[in-house]
Amino acid sequence: MKKVKAIITGGKTQYGVWIEGANIFSAGDTITELKDNLKEAIALYIEEGGDIPEDMKGNYEICYTFDTSGALRYYSDFISFSALSRLSGVNNKQLWNYANGYRRPSEKTSKKIIEALRRFGNELYQIQISF
Repeated sequence: MKKVKAIITGGKTQYGVWIEGANIFSAGDTITELKDNLKEAIALYIEEGGDIPEDMKGNYEICYTFDTSGALRYYSDFISFSALSRLSGVNNKQLWNYANGYRRPSEKTSKKIIEALRRFGNELYQIQISF
């Protein structure tokens, strides 16, 4: 089955999403709503005769991925910007601006943030608790 990449980004009030290589966009207050809205956007785009990329002709699977702002916005429900600032060395206010779409991090800063999240996740994964 062909795979189509959908990139989720953060914003001030909603998440945004677009299909890589296509002129199809949508938004939603939650990731679930965003995915539902994207399916509707794709259907409307096809119905209106939009130019569909080859990967979207026939059966395909949508593979969702975050950009840095989308990941920050989503995971800010689970880890505060203050905590992530301590883990990554990136200023708390900068993280907030990135998550809310006011600024875009450089590639170097994005890698720093994502690596900090991965290290933290790995530490959590390795926790052992005795009962």
